[in-house]
Amino acid sequence: MAIRAFLSFVQEDLNLVNLFRGQAKNERLDLEFADYSIKEPFDSRNVDYIARGITEQIKYSTITICLYGPSTYTSKWIDWELNKTLEMGKPIMGVYLYNDGRIKYHPAPLKDWPKLPWDIKNIVQTMEQLAIRYRKGRT
Repeated sequence: MAIRAFLSFVQEDLNLVNLFRGQAKNERLDLEFADYSIKEPFDSRNVDYIARGITEQIKYSTITICLYGPSTYTSKWIDWELNKTLEMGKPIMGVYLYNDGRIKYHPAPLKDWPKLPWDIKNIVQTMEQLAIRYRKGRT
């Protein structure tokens, strides 16, 4: 069964996010990504439209993965996406994109959730464990 992951990230990390997507596909994992990246600033006139689109993507996802770099913790949208996922009763997890000490803070909603280095097999294993717990909690 495919795990549908909503990827939460800031636009400045798009190149690394695309590398992450490619690596997951190359590993031939049973993994499906839903991606609704933010193209407009948070204070845009289209906030409601953007929020509805993101909510739909999260609704059909199993888990939200926050792929984060040094400045991700400052994004209001990242916090909103993670909190929306939790509000829907779904699990979240973080993957830090750099392992060289430049990331000092993680997004606040990740406080009590797994935060992993970029190791695709470990990430998928953690996703599967969280998805199983989520499904058991819903039945």
